[in-house]
Amino acid sequence: MSLTNGNRETKRATKPTRLAKSEPADWASVDADAIRNAISAVGSIGGALRFGYTRDGGCYAVGIYGLETQPYTEYPRPGTDVAAFLSELAEFALHAGPPKRD
Repeated sequence: MSLTNGNRETKRATKPTRLAKSEPADWASVDADAIRNAISAVGSIGGALRFGYTRDGGCYAVGIYGLETQPYTEYPRPGTDVAAFLSELAEFALHAGPPKRD
């Protein structure tokens, strides 16, 4: 046994911690004005949003098209302020400006 490594045979293996579900993801509980404003802002620059859930239903899924070079999906967790996330997304879209035309 090394003094720096401790006694590895007697140390308990640590288990991964799981977060307790505080509340289920439910779009009906999110402020409708925040959803509408996000759709309006992203749509005004030629983008689009997709709303859904992760496969296990544990998180929201927001697909974002037109703000970056490639579409991407954000996964806000239940218990976070989803309305604030959507407001930030709308603000980002408004600063991105109108769509570029060829």
